[in-house]
Amino acid sequence: MPKKYRFLLYPLLLNSVLLPPLKADKPLISEKLIEFLRSTTAEEQQKGVELNPGNKRLVDALFEGDSLLIEKIANEPETTNIVKKFTKIEALLVKGNYEEVNRQLAICKKTFFQDPNTPTLLPPINNVVMTCDQISAGNYFLEGNLPAWGEKLNNINNTYYPVIRKFKGLENFSLSATKMGSLTVFPSLIPAFTVTGIDHKQSLPIKYQDINKNKTWKIPYINASLNGKKTILLLDTESAISKLPIDLKDSPHVHIVGHINYADNGTAEIFSGDLGIVDELKIGTAVLKNVPFLFTTTKKAYLGLMVLQKLGKIKINKQQMTFGKNINCNCQQDIHLGSTFEGDYQALKYPITWQGRTDLVAIDLSEENIDFNLLQFKSEFTPEEQILFEKQKKIIDEFTDITKDKITDPAYIVESDLSIDGINYRKRQKLVLKDTRRRPTMTIGASILEKADLYLDFINHKACLMPNNSDTQPMPQ
Repeated sequence: MPKKYRFLLYPLLLNSVLLPPLKADKPLISEKLIEFLRSTTAEEQQKGVELNPGNKRLVDALFEGDSLLIEKIANEPETTNIVKKFTKIEALLVKGNYEEVNRQLAICKKTFFQDPNTPTLLPPINNVVMTCDQISAGNYFLEGNLPAWGEKLNNINNTYYPVIRKFKGLENFSLSATKMGSLTVFPSLIPAFTVTGIDHKQSLPIKYQDINKNKTWKIPYINASLNGKKTILLLDTESAISKLPIDLKDSPHVHIVGHINYADNGTAEIFSGDLGIVDELKIGTAVLKNVPFLFTTTKKAYLGLMVLQKLGKIKINKQQMTFGKNINCNCQQDIHLGSTFEGDYQALKYPITWQGRTDLVAIDLSEENIDFNLLQFKSEFTPEEQILFEKQKKIIDEFTDITKDKITDPAYIVESDLSIDGINYRKRQKLVLKDTRRRPTMTIGASILEKADLYLDFINHKACLMPNNSDTQPMPQ
C-alpha cells in the first residue's frame, strides 16, 4: 500500500507565472497555488501534499535514479524553462551532490527561477518556492544534516501554514515533507555529524553469516565499534538512514532528537521509530561523531548511505571493504542514487541487462541469496505470469522469505543471462513476487560482487564495476 498520498504539481501549475498584473498592494500568495490546493481533498491535505516539479515521468526518473531520462525530459521541446531548472536539480540529487543542490535551491529561494525582466513576478508564497523548500528539506536529511533539516521543516511550518490555512477549505493543509518525520529538540542543540580518519585508505574484512540451514542465504557484514562496543554492521546500500534495534536506544551514548514516521528502502519496506544521535561509531580507524540512526524493529544493525558516503571512496569485493579519500577509482560513469524529494527514500542503483533489457536496479549488499540473485516485486501479474505462478507452486514452497516463513504471496522464478557493465554473469535466477503492499521494484544482492569489485566514489559522485578473477574465487562460505 502507498504510505501516503502523493500529488503532482504539473508543469502547467509550476510554470503559471502569467498571473494578473500586480496591484499597488502586492499579494502575499499566488492565486494559482490556492486554486491548485483547493482542488485537493481535506484528507489529501491532512496526509500531506507533495509538490513535484513536473509530470509522473520526472518523479519516476528521480525515484529510479535515471539520469538519462532526466536529461531526455530536460531537452524535450515542450519542457518549460522552470521545469528545466528542476531537472538540473534532479540530476544533482541522483548523483548525491548535496552541496550543489543547496546552491541551486538558494537561487530558487531568491528568484523563484524567474527572469528578472519578467513583467509579472510571483508573490512571495508560490508553488515554485514551496517546491524548492520541500526539496531542500529532503536534501538536508539525505546529507545527514539534521539541524538544517529541522530548521527547514520549521520554516515550512511557520511560513506557509499560517497563511494557507486561513483560506476556506485549506484549514488542514500540510506538505508531505513535514509528514515524514520531525525533530523533538531545537535544531541548534544537535551537534554536527562529522568524520575523521579517512585521509588514508584502509581495508576491513567482509564476513558472512548463514541465515538458513542449507547455507544458501547469507548476510555479509563488517565489524565496527559502536560507542566502544564491538558491533556487526550490515551494508545497507538500499537505504538512506542507518538502523539499530530499539533496545539500544536507552544507552547513555544515544540521544533521541526526533521521530521518523516512514523511511523506505530499495525493497519498499517501510520503517518508523525514534531518530537518535549516537555519540561515536568507529569503522577501522575512521571515527564518526554524532551519527544519525533510526531505532526501529530491526534485529540487526544496518549502515545506510548517509554514513557510507561519509567514508569518501569505497571499494567492495567478496573479501573486504576498502575506503578512504585516496582510493584510485577511475570510474567514468556517474553514480545513480534513486530518491524522493522528501528524503524518506534513497537507494544505490545500477544498470543491469536482463533478458535483453537494461534497467536500473537497487543494490542491497546486506544480503546474498545463492538460490536467486534478483528479487522483483510487482503489483500485478500478467496472464502469462499467472500461469508461471501456478506451475511453480511446489518449487516456490521450498524457498523462505526474509522472516524465514514460507512465501505466501504469488511468486515464480525465471532464469536468464545477466550482464552488468559488459561483464557476463551467465545464467541467473530472479524471484518475482506479486505484492500490492509494495511499490514495483527490483534489487540485486551481494552476488553482484561475484565477478566484479564495486567502486563508489562519493566525493566525485561516480560508481563502477571492475572485473575480478572471481571465477577462481568462490563466495566465502
